[in-house]
Amino acid sequence: MRICFHQPAFIPWGGFFARLLYSDLMVLLDDTLLARGFTFVNRNRLKGPNGEIWITVPLKRKGRGRQKIKDLEIYEKARWGRKFLLTIRHFYRKSIYFEPFFSQMAEIINRDDDSFLALATPLIDHLKAALSIDTPLIFQSELGITGKGTDLLISLAQKLQAEEVLLSAFARKRIDLERIKSTGIKVYLHRFLPSPYPQFWGDFYSNLSTLDLYFCQGPEGKAILEKSSRLLSSTDD
Repeated sequence: MRICFHQPAFIPWGGFFARLLYSDLMVLLDDTLLARGFTFVNRNRLKGPNGEIWITVPLKRKGRGRQKIKDLEIYEKARWGRKFLLTIRHFYRKSIYFEPFFSQMAEIINRDDDSFLALATPLIDHLKAALSIDTPLIFQSELGITGKGTDLLISLAQKLQAEEVLLSAFARKRIDLERIKSTGIKVYLHRFLPSPYPQFWGDFYSNLSTLDLYFCQGPEGKAILEKSSRLLSSTDD
């Protein structure tokens, strides 16, 4: 079995979903700390008539210190949700793929639950289904494994009895690949270079949320993810 890892994220970019195409299971690292400063966990980019726009899910932070992702709650969710849905309708309503996807997305966003994971995870599942990606997800917290860095990934792989792990090509800079391989686990790297596709509002912008890909390409977005991917051995350049 080959597994991959990613922190839970709000409407993730294409690399998140592309990695699922080459894995048997993804572990969502919900029992890790939210990064200080900038993070893609609660924000991503879409596209409007003036170019890319940032969409951020506001989080409850006052008096909470550093928080684990599994504990995050949304600040003024109902107010934020209304604004977000109006933004999506304004920018993408002319897409032939807009309905019923948008109505189902609105049902998720309008649920009476302030938990960040209760928003992010169903939206990921919704995009997975729309793109015909059936790779399952499991939360780190379900496995009872904590830690960080290379040690965490090794522990998770061993818990799941995985023979292979798939990491982002960027992992070379922060994960000890040789230590993972020393345990007998084979390491693959995934390089994602977004292939251009026709977008609304002019020239192509790369690395937007997969929501843009779906509204522009519909189910064919899966082929774009495959075209944008390269699978490497950990010894490849």
